[in-house]
Amino acid sequence: MPKFSSIINQVLVRAKRRVLNVRRISMEVCLDDKKQMIMMLKRLDRHVTQVFERRTEVSLTRYEILVSLVKKGSVTQKVLQESLAIDQSAITRHLKLLEEQQYVERKRNEKNNREVLVTISDKGRALLEGCTMFNDQFLNDLYDDFSDSELQQLKQFLTRLNHNVEKL
Repeated sequence: MPKFSSIINQVLVRAKRRVLNVRRISMEVCLDDKKQMIMMLKRLDRHVTQVFERRTEVSLTRYEILVSLVKKGSVTQKVLQESLAIDQSAITRHLKLLEEQQYVERKRNEKNNREVLVTISDKGRALLEGCTMFNDQFLNDLYDDFSDSELQQLKQFLTRLNHNVEKL
């Protein structure tokens, strides 16, 4: 006949296995939720970009470039690239298109001939003003039915995610 202590041991071992199994399943669900949230953020980003571009007829990146030029004035291409965290070839492509559409002007820096200064044109400012009107309505539509506290909480969560990504 088995000893009472060995029966208790067997029960405890089984209980530990169940707890570990529940933890493993819980972690898998949690990881699946985290993966799903990342995919949701990616889809949201893509969809927001598409809707913005459809409403304003300008890409979100080019919009950011024009806004940056309004804030900073005449700057080098490198300054734009660094402030917007865009790679060199992408900023060159965007600026070329904006220049062809006469939304920006690029000129050599008289003080340093190796640098090219970028400035927003009057046509670019007019485009930006039109985009801003659409942008305001777009943001109101996007955040419809969110309370102020929910928006603050969302902002805090996204700030923490950005901070965590920067640490990687």
